[in-house]
Amino acid sequence: MLNTVIAGKQPMRDEAFVSVVDDGLLRGVWYVASPASRLRRHKPLNARICGNALTFHRHAADGTASAVDEAGHPVTVCEQDGLLWAFMGDAITPEPAGPPPAFDGPGRGRVRFVEEALLPCHIDDAAYGLLDPAHGPYVHASPIWRSSKTLKDKAKDYVPSELGFTMVPHAPVNSRLYNIIGGSIRVTIAFRLPGLRVERIWNEKHTVLGVTALTPIDAGQTIIRQIFYWDTPILSAIRPFARLVTRPFLQQDVHIMALRQKGLAFGAKGMLIRDADQLFIWYQRIKKEIGEARAERRDFVNPVKPATLRWRT
Repeated sequence: MLNTVIAGKQPMRDEAFVSVVDDGLLRGVWYVASPASRLRRHKPLNARICGNALTFHRHAADGTASAVDEAGHPVTVCEQDGLLWAFMGDAITPEPAGPPPAFDGPGRGRVRFVEEALLPCHIDDAAYGLLDPAHGPYVHASPIWRSSKTLKDKAKDYVPSELGFTMVPHAPVNSRLYNIIGGSIRVTIAFRLPGLRVERIWNEKHTVLGVTALTPIDAGQTIIRQIFYWDTPILSAIRPFARLVTRPFLQQDVHIMALRQKGLAFGAKGMLIRDADQLFIWYQRIKKEIGEARAERRDFVNPVKPATLRWRT
């Protein structure tokens, strides 16, 4: 249920204000605050998003959720796809134009599994980790799911999508985890700002939806959540053992981001290369366009054009 009222907000910079403020965090957008199951009656849930301390409540009378910030001002919240979302408004976009993005997941949208970790970095750095094609085979190299020794030349087709871009459906090449589902597998991956990576995997009978959601605590810390929906019995059978894989998987992300922050402390600068870094280049351009479109009071125009990107992973 969507609570679309934001009251008591103090006006911020208007003529010069854009949705990306000095901390580089995108506002005027929805963020995943928590799995909805963690919010229970008579037990408030605390979270910090974009530097704002929020307290969520589930009302005993009707079970709906609400939230207030540290000043006691109402914050727009929504429960959807088994997740609790918070809309972090700004002066230009204080209220959402609609609900959060719908995943249309299998199993009637029931969350089957969640794992999370705290990344010691800005959400932009975390997004780079999600978008870097080399991240998987090197940061997450493992005999369980994939190895850096099985690199193959790849060509992926991309098209623009809402606040982001989408890899068109294709057959996976070199990840053993897909074999668990079996059959003739197809995969599509969408990325949507501010930080949602949605991977849909399906065969003739079943679908698995994996969502990676980035939620900035502040400019230096970001929560990464891996959220799964499925309708295949085999994954339900192995779910009790899933954390043996997902927990070290996310800790690899924590480790690499900690190393990156050490480099940045010495003024290290990265270099972006086509085609390998084109996804992050798009991310930067979309983020810039969101801020400029809102500041200029005009419609957002996605800067991404259909393209085929090539790399070896």
